[in-house]
Amino acid sequence: MKKATKHLVFIIILGVILGAGIPITYVYFFKTSTAPPGPVHPAHVRIYVNSTIYTSLSTEISQYSQDIIDQGYTVETVNWSNNNVTVLRNDLINASIQTQGLEGAVLIGDLPSAMMQYFDIPWGVWRTYPIDLYLTDLDGQWVDIDQADDLFDAHNNGTGDIYPEIWVGRICPESLNNTNHLSAYQNYFARNHAYRIGQLSRPHSQLVYIDDDWATTQQLVDEWLGDMTAYNNLTSVSLPTTTTTAADYLNRLTHSYEFIHIFVHSWPYEHMFGPGGFGAEGKVTYTNILNANTQALFYNLFACSAANFEYQNNLGTQYLFSNNTLTVVGSSKIGGMTMNSYFYTPLSQGKVFGEAMRLWYWNPLHGPSDPNSMGMTILGDPLLTILM
Repeated sequence: MKKATKHLVFIIILGVILGAGIPITYVYFFKTSTAPPGPVHPAHVRIYVNSTIYTSLSTEISQYSQDIIDQGYTVETVNWSNNNVTVLRNDLINASIQTQGLEGAVLIGDLPSAMMQYFDIPWGVWRTYPIDLYLTDLDGQWVDIDQADDLFDAHNNGTGDIYPEIWVGRICPESLNNTNHLSAYQNYFARNHAYRIGQLSRPHSQLVYIDDDWATTQQLVDEWLGDMTAYNNLTSVSLPTTTTTAADYLNRLTHSYEFIHIFVHSWPYEHMFGPGGFGAEGKVTYTNILNANTQALFYNLFACSAANFEYQNNLGTQYLFSNNTLTVVGSSKIGGMTMNSYFYTPLSQGKVFGEAMRLWYWNPLHGPSDPNSMGMTILGDPLLTILM
């Protein structure tokens, strides 16, 4: 693919918009985009299972593999023991150039992740975050200026472009210290199978919960809601008609929605309601999520760092292994999903979560060249759809 001029992006991410703190991110990139290539048919999927749990989950993995085959995919299960993320990426690259191609991968268990860094100017420190884009952009180049730190500093076209060729999703409860991990895996795959065969369902509906700083005007609220293109049955909770608080949100988690999309200041352990990200209108912690009788099947968390799966007891993982949840979309760093129609419209067409995320990334207006997008990840099964 032809390379464009190299740019240095210097972006100040305002904490009042996207989360507490005002980090400054330096990212080099080539901004080049064409229509994303489609999957090979029949599409091929690889399931990587950490070798420490491979045997104990053999029954669940066998059923899960058959469920994916029943979707029309070909499947290869890999017993994986290497903790080097570059080795994992190279394995994905090798799989993608085989005859059957590769549409995506499911990572089950504690499998390696790439780490990227940015400089947080207000606090005067470098911050790091896991970046699964490293595993999905198979022809881009990832630059580690100081190779002793194992932290990526730059992302550019390399031999291709900066956009993802495949998708990945992670199913791993092992960052949680408040649950039995084997039971968490088993319960997750049991409800996953139940959903696939029609024994777990919710009314086809979505709750969009927009906290204060994302609802400063009705026009802004209308713009967010206009991007929720997968649901006609949509409940909006935002100013000025409703006061958004931690207590109100927790109560609504017990209602029977299929999908919840929340906009709220956060860090890995807490949602902080109210303006400015200080929690003046209450906080929802990972313990609150653990103890709540959550009912939704899917979540999109516009909540800074809530899906940073490297943190113990992070919110994204807590959502995923609480009650009925199947898939969580969120960011591992400051930022979140914008221009949501590029994600929800593919979902409304029956595409799986992984492919919807991949197509969303191919929008050059906010894609991998935007530091706010680079931490987006899928926790849970990327092969589910909202139209079963």
